[in-house]
Amino acid sequence: MEQESFENETIAELLNKEYVCVKVDREERPDVDSVYMSVCQAMNGQGGWPLTIIMTPGCRPFFSGTYLPPKARYGRAGLKELLHAAAEQWKENRQKLLEHAGQIETYLKDQEQMIVSAKPSMSAVHQAFRLFADNFDQKNGGFGGAPKFPTPHNLMFLMEYGVREKNPEAVSMAETTLIQMYRGGIFDHIGGGFSRYSTDERWLVPHFEKMLYDNALLVMAYVQAYGLTGRKLYAEVAIRILRYVETELTDRQGGFYCGQDADSEGVEGKYYVFTPNEIGKILGKDAGETFCKRYGINVRGNFEGKSIPNLLENNDYEKIPDQQFECKKDKNTCSGGKTNENINKLYDYRIKRTRLHKDDKILVSWNGWMICACVKAGAVLKEKRYLDMAVRAELFIHKSLIKDGRLQVRYRDGDAAGEGKLDDYACYILALLELYKVTFWTDYLSRASLLADTMLEQFFDQERGGFYLYAEDAEQLLVRTKENYDGAMPSGNSAAARVLQTLSQITGETKWQEVLEKQSDYLAGAIEQYPSGHSYGLLTMMNILYPTKELLCTISDGYDQNKRKELLEQLSYLSETVPNLTITVKTGANANELGKLAPYTREYPIPEADILFYLCTANNCMPPVSDLKSLLRELEVSL
Repeated sequence: MEQESFENETIAELLNKEYVCVKVDREERPDVDSVYMSVCQAMNGQGGWPLTIIMTPGCRPFFSGTYLPPKARYGRAGLKELLHAAAEQWKENRQKLLEHAGQIETYLKDQEQMIVSAKPSMSAVHQAFRLFADNFDQKNGGFGGAPKFPTPHNLMFLMEYGVREKNPEAVSMAETTLIQMYRGGIFDHIGGGFSRYSTDERWLVPHFEKMLYDNALLVMAYVQAYGLTGRKLYAEVAIRILRYVETELTDRQGGFYCGQDADSEGVEGKYYVFTPNEIGKILGKDAGETFCKRYGINVRGNFEGKSIPNLLENNDYEKIPDQQFECKKDKNTCSGGKTNENINKLYDYRIKRTRLHKDDKILVSWNGWMICACVKAGAVLKEKRYLDMAVRAELFIHKSLIKDGRLQVRYRDGDAAGEGKLDDYACYILALLELYKVTFWTDYLSRASLLADTMLEQFFDQERGGFYLYAEDAEQLLVRTKENYDGAMPSGNSAAARVLQTLSQITGETKWQEVLEKQSDYLAGAIEQYPSGHSYGLLTMMNILYPTKELLCTISDGYDQNKRKELLEQLSYLSETVPNLTITVKTGANANELGKLAPYTREYPIPEADILFYLCTANNCMPPVSDLKSLLRELEVSL
């Protein structure tokens, strides 16, 4: 539309004559996007982008549409004709349009009242699994036909469901999907990272745009799969995603950029595709032939006469040439090793051949997910560099995107702007809690608690439960929406529920438990309508429904420092791999602050010269022990 319609001089003249035009960046104003996308869905039965709304001066819409060509074609209304007709109707039948706008507004407000709270139940969890199973593509992985989206939180749900229910089918669905996505062209086998989605059912031909949030959630899914199975491939894929993020999407101050466009020089996918002749010139005849055979590059091509590198026809896909990564199963660690020389040559050639436009905005909510991913990778792969990435990014947000105790939305070129929305608060608080879970630094827990208080005060519906998308003291729009559906990203309400459940479990504070109960009832009501559309919310629901485990470790100030470091690494690993386990570490240095945040910890003394572990499972507490191995037997896990 930008090229066809908005750069059309006739249409531009008509717009300037009859309309006041407003262009909205939906990443900076998700509240505006949410409200008017609801309008589009109500009026047309479906939504999409680009979104076109015609509204009154009071911001009450009376027309909505998505893609509009300059002139009518293939049954689609033309923008030129529409603009003429709407302007004419506004002059001649204004009252009728105002009545229509009023009806839409009333409908939207009624819709906000439709969700009836319910109690969390295992029936919704089981139903979600069955819906995924019924829609699963046994051959290619993923769900349904083309286009296919990675939607990593669906895979996280299936893996966790499989573990808790001892259901190998659920884990198998997730694994098949993770493997086939990696083998396909949706994964960038040269530079790492995943594209937005696949246009075909095989994961071969992507929409080549790369987004930060997709790659963050995919890191979390692949790391979870590695922690569950020990399969080296999953660690390697996570490492390659993180290498891509570190190389191409990381600001010098530590924050993470939004992503990269699909087009190069106006051509989608031009940056990513190759011909056998190109490969041969870069790598030489023999190495080029070997590479082309491995990655399915041939003269016929698989995308507009050229080839997207992929491993779909290669059954030896788990063998990484020249051992790019090193995983030590005995120590359960993985780290990036020496990159394959041929991959390096092609990567360098590709950058010089043509470039991608980079969206260098830094969004708080998306950074929150990537921080969570880096923390999880650092703990499970036991690779400090990823934790360092998380710490730097969090510090950048803390310094640059908090003003008077309130979050901003985005940062670019030294400028922070926008009033933080629910997703910004929920995702950033989750990042702080993830950092606490693996570092045990009470500062992260303290700041998470303070921001969670603000989130409750500004966004929570105290009467009916659920969090509104924008703050109580922010600009008030046509309706104040609540989003609970987990789409390409988990919804703000699902992330907020996770925040409350984590704070409740770590601190034992009744205020978090009480709000969690109201929020989980709200989510349960929403989940009943479409269980498989709330997979991230269901992860929290399972944490509520299944027995919890709380482990408090008290460490003497005189405990050997080397042993302490090793112990904390082990506890970090357990924190990220054992479902529903919360670990708190009490030392002489943090005892006072921890006692304020989690009052129950005051009752547990610090030993004089050693360590003591207190484990409670399903409200039954073991006597304190000083041996971690006996605890691991109780938890039925190993390091």
